[in-house]
Amino acid sequence: MINNLQINGFKCFDEIAIDLGKITLFSGTNSSGKSSAIQALLVMDNAIKNPTSPLNGAWLDLGKFDETRNFITRPNQFSIKINQEAKTNTFTCLENETKPDFNFNFDLNYLSANRIGPQNTYQKNFDTKTLIGEKGEFLMDLLYKYRNLKIDGERQINQANGNLEYQVNSWLKKLFNVKLELEDLGITNLLSAKYSQNNNKQIRPYHIGTGISYVVGILILGLYLPKGSILVVENPEIHLHPKAQSELANFFCFIANADVQVIIESHSDHIFNGIRKSVFNKTISNNDAKIHFFEMKDDVSVNHLINLSEKGKILDYQEGLFDQFDNDLNVLLGF
Repeated sequence: MINNLQINGFKCFDEIAIDLGKITLFSGTNSSGKSSAIQALLVMDNAIKNPTSPLNGAWLDLGKFDETRNFITRPNQFSIKINQEAKTNTFTCLENETKPDFNFNFDLNYLSANRIGPQNTYQKNFDTKTLIGEKGEFLMDLLYKYRNLKIDGERQINQANGNLEYQVNSWLKKLFNVKLELEDLGITNLLSAKYSQNNNKQIRPYHIGTGISYVVGILILGLYLPKGSILVVENPEIHLHPKAQSELANFFCFIANADVQVIIESHSDHIFNGIRKSVFNKTISNNDAKIHFFEMKDDVSVNHLINLSEKGKILDYQEGLFDQFDNDLNVLLGF
Protein backbone atom coordinates (compact mmCIF):
# COMPACT_ATOMS: atom_id res chain seq x y z
CA MET A 1 0.00 0.00 0.00
CA ILE A 2 1.18 3.51 -0.80
CA ASN A 3 1.18 5.52 2.42
CA ASN A 4 2.17 8.95 1.18
CA LEU A 5 2.40 10.98 -2.02
CA GLN A 6 4.70 14.01 -2.24
CA ILE A 7 4.60 16.41 -5.18
CA ASN A 8 6.93 19.32 -5.89
CA GLY A 9 6.63 21.75 -8.80
CA PHE A 10 4.13 19.63 -10.77
CA LYS A 11 1.21 21.41 -12.46
CA CYS A 12 -0.79 23.35 -9.83
CA PHE A 13 1.37 22.13 -6.94
CA ASP A 14 4.31 23.94 -5.40
CA GLU A 15 5.01 21.56 -2.53
CA ILE A 16 2.46 19.18 -1.11
CA ALA A 17 2.26 15.95 0.90
CA ILE A 18 -0.81 13.71 0.74
CA ASP A 19 -1.38 10.88 3.19
CA LEU A 20 -3.08 7.87 1.63
CA GLY A 21 -5.08 5.18 3.42
CA LYS A 22 -6.77 1.94 2.53
CA ILE A 23 -9.40 4.22 1.02
CA THR A 24 -8.66 7.81 0.03
CA LEU A 25 -11.09 10.43 -1.26
CA PHE A 26 -9.92 13.51 -3.17
CA SER A 27 -12.55 16.26 -2.97
CA GLY A 28 -12.64 19.99 -3.60
CA THR A 29 -13.72 22.61 -6.08
CA ASN A 30 -13.15 22.37 -9.83
CA SER A 31 -9.52 22.94 -10.90
CA SER A 32 -8.23 22.68 -7.35
CA GLY A 33 -5.72 19.85 -7.84
CA LYS A 34 -7.66 16.60 -7.44
CA SER A 35 -7.05 15.32 -10.96
CA SER A 36 -3.46 16.55 -10.90
CA ALA A 37 -2.81 14.49 -7.77
CA ILE A 38 -4.15 11.43 -9.57
CA GLN A 39 -2.04 12.29 -12.61
CA ALA A 40 1.03 12.36 -10.38
CA LEU A 41 0.30 8.74 -9.45
CA LEU A 42 -0.22 7.89 -13.11
CA VAL A 43 3.13 9.47 -13.99
CA MET A 44 4.83 7.21 -11.45
CA ASP A 45 3.05 4.18 -12.88
CA ASN A 46 3.79 5.18 -16.48
CA ALA A 47 7.45 5.91 -15.72
CA ILE A 48 7.85 2.25 -14.76
CA LYS A 49 5.84 0.82 -17.66
CA ASN A 50 6.85 3.35 -20.32
CA PRO A 51 10.20 4.90 -19.26
CA THR A 52 10.92 6.46 -22.66
CA SER A 53 7.78 8.65 -22.47
CA PRO A 54 6.71 8.94 -18.81
CA LEU A 55 4.43 11.96 -19.34
CA ASN A 56 2.39 10.40 -22.12
CA GLY A 57 0.81 6.98 -22.43
CA ALA A 58 -2.42 5.04 -22.34
CA TRP A 59 -3.80 7.00 -19.39
CA LEU A 60 -1.76 10.20 -19.78
CA ASP A 61 -1.48 13.02 -22.29
CA LEU A 62 0.53 15.64 -20.41
CA GLY A 63 2.66 16.84 -23.29
CA LYS A 64 6.09 18.29 -22.58
CA PHE A 65 7.97 19.35 -19.46
CA ASP A 66 7.07 23.03 -19.89
CA GLU A 67 3.36 22.19 -19.91
CA THR A 68 3.67 20.01 -16.83
CA ARG A 69 5.79 22.03 -14.41
CA ASN A 70 4.10 24.54 -12.12
CA PHE A 71 3.01 27.47 -14.26
CA ILE A 72 3.46 30.04 -11.47
CA THR A 73 6.79 29.10 -9.88
CA ARG A 74 8.21 27.66 -13.14
CA PRO A 75 10.85 25.45 -11.48
CA ASN A 76 13.67 23.91 -13.50
CA GLN A 77 12.44 20.48 -12.42
CA PHE A 78 9.49 18.77 -10.77
CA SER A 79 9.46 15.67 -8.64
CA ILE A 80 6.95 13.07 -7.48
CA LYS A 81 7.64 10.73 -4.60
CA ILE A 82 5.60 7.85 -3.23
CA ASN A 83 6.30 6.03 0.01
CA GLN A 84 5.47 2.45 0.88
CA GLU A 85 6.45 1.77 4.48
CA ALA A 86 10.28 2.05 4.44
CA LYS A 87 10.59 2.10 0.63
CA THR A 88 10.50 5.16 -1.60
CA ASN A 89 10.04 5.71 -5.34
CA THR A 90 11.07 9.09 -6.73
CA PHE A 91 10.61 10.48 -10.22
CA THR A 92 12.33 13.74 -11.15
CA CYS A 93 11.72 15.45 -14.47
CA LEU A 94 13.83 18.19 -16.06
CA GLU A 95 13.37 19.78 -19.48
CA ASN A 96 15.51 17.26 -21.33
CA GLU A 97 16.05 14.55 -18.74
CA THR A 98 14.23 12.29 -16.33
CA LYS A 99 15.70 10.76 -13.19
CA PRO A 100 13.76 7.75 -11.91
CA ASP A 101 14.75 6.15 -8.61
CA PHE A 102 12.44 3.20 -8.06
CA ASN A 103 12.77 0.75 -5.18
CA PHE A 104 9.46 -1.10 -5.41
CA ASN A 105 6.78 -1.98 -7.96
CA PHE A 106 3.09 -1.34 -7.52
CA ASP A 107 0.02 -2.48 -9.42
CA LEU A 108 -2.07 0.58 -10.30
CA ASN A 109 -5.36 0.29 -12.20
CA TYR A 110 -7.18 3.41 -13.36
CA LEU A 111 -10.77 4.06 -14.43
CA SER A 112 -11.19 7.61 -15.71
CA ALA A 113 -14.33 9.70 -15.84
CA ASN A 114 -14.35 8.89 -19.57
CA ARG A 115 -14.71 5.16 -19.01
CA ILE A 116 -16.89 3.20 -21.38
CA GLY A 117 -20.67 3.28 -20.91
CA PRO A 118 -23.52 1.18 -22.37
CA GLN A 119 -22.60 -0.89 -25.43
CA ASN A 120 -24.50 -3.46 -27.48
CA THR A 121 -21.31 -5.51 -27.67
CA TYR A 122 -17.96 -5.49 -25.88
CA GLN A 123 -14.55 -6.25 -27.33
CA LYS A 124 -12.45 -9.22 -26.38
CA ASN A 125 -8.94 -8.36 -25.23
CA PHE A 126 -6.03 -9.82 -27.18
CA ASP A 127 -3.49 -7.24 -25.95
CA THR A 128 -1.27 -8.77 -23.27
CA LYS A 129 0.05 -5.32 -22.30
CA THR A 130 -3.25 -4.06 -20.92
CA LEU A 131 -5.72 -5.62 -18.51
CA ILE A 132 -8.68 -3.28 -18.91
CA GLY A 133 -7.91 -0.93 -21.83
CA GLU A 134 -7.66 2.86 -21.86
CA LYS A 135 -11.34 3.36 -20.99
CA GLY A 136 -12.20 0.06 -19.34
CA GLU A 137 -13.40 -1.38 -22.64
CA PHE A 138 -12.05 -4.84 -21.81
CA LEU A 139 -13.66 -5.22 -18.39
CA MET A 140 -16.55 -7.33 -19.66
CA ASP A 141 -14.04 -9.65 -21.32
CA LEU A 142 -12.12 -9.80 -18.05
CA LEU A 143 -15.28 -10.93 -16.27
CA TYR A 144 -16.07 -13.48 -18.97
CA LYS A 145 -12.57 -14.98 -18.97
CA TYR A 146 -12.32 -15.16 -15.19
CA ARG A 147 -15.99 -15.69 -14.33
CA ASN A 148 -15.17 -18.86 -12.37
CA LEU A 149 -12.21 -17.32 -10.54
CA LYS A 150 -12.49 -17.93 -6.81
CA ILE A 151 -12.05 -14.61 -5.04
CA ASP A 152 -10.79 -14.31 -1.49
CA GLY A 153 -13.32 -14.72 1.29
CA GLU A 154 -12.89 -11.18 2.60
CA ARG A 155 -14.36 -9.86 -0.66
CA GLN A 156 -17.31 -12.24 -0.80
CA ILE A 157 -20.51 -10.41 0.03
CA ASN A 158 -22.48 -13.64 -0.46
CA GLN A 159 -20.90 -16.86 0.76
CA ALA A 160 -23.13 -19.13 -1.37
CA ASN A 161 -20.68 -19.03 -4.27
CA GLY A 162 -17.21 -17.51 -4.27
CA ASN A 163 -16.62 -17.12 -8.00
CA LEU A 164 -16.16 -13.71 -9.60
CA GLU A 165 -19.31 -13.72 -11.72
CA TYR A 166 -21.51 -14.62 -8.77
CA GLN A 167 -19.99 -11.94 -6.55
CA VAL A 168 -20.34 -9.25 -9.25
CA ASN A 169 -24.00 -10.17 -9.64
CA SER A 170 -24.48 -10.14 -5.88
CA TRP A 171 -23.38 -6.50 -5.83
CA LEU A 172 -25.47 -5.67 -8.91
CA LYS A 173 -28.49 -7.11 -7.13
CA LYS A 174 -27.71 -5.11 -3.99
CA LEU A 175 -27.27 -1.84 -5.90
CA PHE A 176 -29.82 -2.16 -8.71
CA ASN A 177 -31.69 -5.48 -8.35
CA VAL A 178 -30.35 -6.67 -11.71
CA LYS A 179 -28.39 -9.66 -12.99
CA LEU A 180 -25.76 -9.59 -15.75
CA GLU A 181 -25.19 -12.39 -18.25
CA LEU A 182 -22.47 -12.40 -20.91
CA GLU A 183 -22.47 -14.37 -24.16
CA ASP A 184 -19.54 -15.12 -26.45
CA LEU A 185 -20.52 -14.18 -30.01
CA GLY A 186 -17.91 -16.50 -31.46
CA ILE A 187 -15.91 -15.54 -34.53
CA THR A 188 -16.86 -11.86 -34.17
CA ASN A 189 -14.45 -11.55 -31.21
CA LEU A 190 -17.22 -9.78 -29.35
CA LEU A 191 -19.30 -10.37 -26.23
CA SER A 192 -22.91 -9.40 -25.71
CA ALA A 193 -24.24 -8.28 -22.35
CA LYS A 194 -27.81 -8.73 -21.14
CA TYR A 195 -29.43 -7.60 -17.91
CA SER A 196 -32.53 -8.96 -16.20
CA GLN A 197 -34.60 -7.96 -13.18
CA ASN A 198 -36.35 -10.51 -10.99
CA ASN A 199 -35.58 -13.24 -13.55
CA ASN A 200 -37.65 -11.43 -16.15
CA LYS A 201 -36.82 -10.93 -19.83
CA GLN A 202 -33.20 -10.14 -20.66
CA ILE A 203 -32.59 -6.68 -22.10
CA ARG A 204 -29.63 -4.94 -23.70
CA PRO A 205 -27.62 -2.30 -21.78
CA TYR A 206 -29.21 0.53 -23.82
CA HIS A 207 -32.63 -0.38 -22.39
CA ILE A 208 -31.66 -0.21 -18.72
CA GLY A 209 -30.35 2.56 -16.48
CA THR A 210 -27.15 4.10 -17.86
CA GLY A 211 -25.47 4.17 -14.47
CA ILE A 212 -25.43 0.37 -14.30
CA SER A 213 -23.03 0.16 -17.25
CA TYR A 214 -20.69 2.67 -15.62
CA VAL A 215 -20.65 0.85 -12.29
CA VAL A 216 -20.35 -2.76 -13.44
CA GLY A 217 -16.73 -2.24 -14.54
CA ILE A 218 -15.86 -0.84 -11.11
CA LEU A 219 -17.38 -3.91 -9.46
CA ILE A 220 -15.56 -6.30 -11.79
CA LEU A 221 -12.16 -4.70 -11.28
CA GLY A 222 -12.55 -4.17 -7.54
CA LEU A 223 -13.38 -7.83 -7.00
CA TYR A 224 -10.87 -9.24 -9.50
CA LEU A 225 -7.68 -7.39 -8.53
CA PRO A 226 -5.13 -9.31 -6.45
CA LYS A 227 -4.53 -8.22 -2.88
CA GLY A 228 -2.09 -5.34 -2.68
CA SER A 229 -3.34 -3.75 -5.90
CA ILE A 230 -4.36 -0.10 -6.25
CA LEU A 231 -7.69 0.94 -7.79
CA VAL A 232 -8.05 4.59 -8.84
CA VAL A 233 -11.51 5.78 -9.94
CA GLU A 234 -12.53 9.24 -11.11
CA ASN A 235 -16.12 10.32 -10.53
CA PRO A 236 -17.58 6.93 -9.60
CA GLU A 237 -20.94 8.61 -9.08
CA ILE A 238 -21.58 9.16 -12.82
CA HIS A 239 -25.29 8.62 -13.70
CA LEU A 240 -26.07 7.12 -10.28
CA HIS A 241 -29.02 7.69 -7.96
CA PRO A 242 -27.94 8.95 -4.49
CA LYS A 243 -28.75 5.61 -2.82
CA ALA A 244 -26.61 3.73 -5.34
CA GLN A 245 -23.79 6.23 -4.80
CA SER A 246 -23.88 5.55 -1.07
CA GLU A 247 -23.90 1.79 -1.63
CA LEU A 248 -20.98 2.13 -4.05
CA ALA A 249 -19.01 3.96 -1.36
CA ASN A 250 -19.71 0.99 0.90
CA PHE A 251 -18.36 -1.33 -1.83
CA PHE A 252 -15.16 0.71 -2.01
CA CYS A 253 -14.69 0.48 1.76
CA PHE A 254 -15.51 -3.24 1.69
CA ILE A 255 -12.77 -4.07 -0.84
CA ALA A 256 -10.34 -1.56 0.69
CA ASN A 257 -10.59 -3.37 4.00
CA ALA A 258 -9.74 -6.57 2.09
CA ASP A 259 -6.37 -5.16 0.94
CA VAL A 260 -7.23 -3.46 -2.36
CA GLN A 261 -6.17 0.17 -1.94
CA VAL A 262 -8.83 2.52 -3.31
CA ILE A 263 -8.27 6.13 -4.38
CA ILE A 264 -11.32 8.12 -5.52
CA GLU A 265 -11.86 11.57 -6.96
CA SER A 266 -15.44 12.68 -6.44
CA HIS A 267 -17.76 15.68 -6.22
CA SER A 268 -20.48 13.57 -4.59
CA ASP A 269 -21.59 14.22 -1.04
CA HIS A 270 -23.24 10.77 -1.17
CA ILE A 271 -19.86 9.11 -1.79
CA PHE A 272 -18.38 11.19 1.04
CA ASN A 273 -21.19 10.38 3.45
CA GLY A 274 -21.18 6.76 2.30
CA ILE A 275 -17.57 6.47 3.44
CA ARG A 276 -18.49 8.10 6.75
CA LYS A 277 -21.36 5.62 7.13
CA SER A 278 -18.99 2.72 6.41
CA VAL A 279 -16.74 4.00 9.20
CA PHE A 280 -19.77 4.18 11.51
CA ASN A 281 -20.74 0.61 10.56
CA LYS A 282 -17.13 -0.54 11.07
CA THR A 283 -16.77 -1.70 7.47
CA ILE A 284 -13.50 0.21 7.64
CA SER A 285 -11.58 1.97 10.40
CA ASN A 286 -11.59 5.75 10.59
CA ASN A 287 -7.78 5.62 10.63
CA ASP A 288 -7.80 3.81 7.27
CA ALA A 289 -10.05 6.38 5.56
CA LYS A 290 -8.22 9.49 4.33
CA ILE A 291 -10.36 12.39 3.11
CA HIS A 292 -8.60 15.29 1.37
CA PHE A 293 -10.14 18.64 0.51
CA PHE A 294 -8.23 20.59 -2.17
CA GLU A 295 -8.45 24.31 -2.81
CA MET A 296 -6.42 27.01 -4.53
CA LYS A 297 -4.55 29.58 -2.44
CA ASP A 298 -2.22 32.17 -3.97
CA ASP A 299 -2.46 30.33 -7.30
CA VAL A 300 -1.20 26.98 -5.98
CA SER A 301 -3.10 23.95 -4.74
CA VAL A 302 -3.21 23.10 -1.05
CA ASN A 303 -4.89 20.13 0.60
CA HIS A 304 -6.52 19.66 3.96
CA LEU A 305 -6.75 16.24 5.61
CA ILE A 306 -10.27 15.74 6.96
CA ASN A 307 -10.12 13.37 9.92
CA LEU A 308 -13.12 11.27 10.94
CA SER A 309 -14.06 9.98 14.36
CA GLU A 310 -14.77 6.30 15.01
CA LYS A 311 -18.44 7.17 14.44
CA GLY A 312 -17.74 8.86 11.10
CA LYS A 313 -18.08 12.39 12.47
CA ILE A 314 -16.13 15.15 10.68
CA LEU A 315 -13.36 16.38 12.98
CA ASP A 316 -11.70 18.93 10.68
CA TYR A 317 -14.40 20.79 8.80
CA GLN A 318 -13.39 23.05 5.91
CA GLU A 319 -15.66 25.60 4.29
CA GLY A 320 -16.77 24.20 0.94
CA LEU A 321 -16.54 20.57 2.06
CA PHE A 322 -19.77 19.09 0.66
CA ASP A 323 -21.78 21.86 2.31
CA GLN A 324 -23.87 23.12 -0.62
CA PHE A 325 -27.00 21.23 0.45
CA ASP A 326 -26.89 22.90 3.86
CA ASN A 327 -26.16 26.30 2.31
CA ASP A 328 -29.09 26.00 -0.09
CA LEU A 329 -31.38 24.76 2.67
CA ASN A 330 -30.46 27.74 4.85
CA VAL A 331 -31.49 30.08 2.03
CA LEU A 332 -34.79 28.26 1.54
CA LEU A 333 -35.49 28.35 5.28
CA GLY A 334 -34.67 32.05 5.47
CA PHE A 335 -31.51 31.82 7.57
